Amino acid sequence: MEVTILLPCRNEATTVAICIALALAWINLRNLTGEVLVVDNASSDSSAAQALTAGARVIDEPRVGYGNALRTGIQSAHGRIVIIADADNTYDLTNLDAFYDPIATAQTHDIVIGDRFALPPSRTAMSRYNRVGNWLLSTLTRAATGTPARDIHCGLRSFTRTTMTDLPTWSTGMEFATHMLTHAHHQHLRIAQTPITLQPPAAGRRSNLHPLRDGLRHLAAITRESLCGRAPHQSTSTDLKHSEIRRMTLRIPPANRHKNKQVPFGINRFPALLSGQPKLELNEEPPMLTEKIPLRASE
Repeated sequence: MEVTILLPCRNEATTVAICIALALAWINLRNLTGEVLVVDNASSDSSAAQALTAGARVIDEPRVGYGNALRTGIQSAHGRIVIIADADNTYDLTNLDAFYDPIATAQTHDIVIGDRFALPPSRTAMSRYNRVGNWLLSTLTRAATGTPARDIHCGLRSFTRTTMTDLPTWSTGMEFATHMLTHAHHQHLRIAQTPITLQPPAAGRRSNLHPLRDGLRHLAAITRESLCGRAPHQSTSTDLKHSEIRRMTLRIPPANRHKNKQVPFGINRFPALLSGQPKLELNEEPPMLTEKIPLRASE
């Protein structure tokens, strides 16, 4: 199987089915063999039932914690490439090309992480308090461990599944996000960053993030990883520039070429994905790959 889209889920009954529908549609659009895997993390609502109805494979992780859910999901994933996202519909799952192609097609990177700071966020997507906290912790992680990423805690990221199967098991909560990237850096994996726009959560949603507690856990993880020392050979990080993503098209094998569809973000406009509205097709003679990875993207 080519790809697993992994959604850790705790009490996301109102949005998990939306995320699954969008993710499955992208898999079908790319003509990939894949799955959407939902890890139900001790939900008290109908999240698991909603996910099953929407067409996902659902497994249970009773130990509460973001790291516990993701580690169980990675171990259970069938896809060679794993794309992690949240089940709260704050990430655009209609176009995951920038998270798949650099690893699977171009094979120039081992892990791709979204950068929520590269583009202006929706005003209600992230509080100023959380934005400052994310920036400070990311800056501290870079300084202490040498990990070359601006947005350490972005929940939209991808990697080859085998690169994370040996990840130590001590990170059970939100600090898993930090641990994953510092682990990748220490293993000399090639890291790419791509700009994304964070969307506001559904009205009335209760966040699973606890800023003070999780911030302290991140600090503990940074301290622990910094004691490992900087890797002798620094891992590299490439920025997938937004202007390049909009202008250029990735050269892919002819067998994998497909006609793209207009894919507006959000469930209210999701039927457009299935109705065949035309969009840009792949260039007849796309430019050859360079060090800056040229990708397709929605207009």
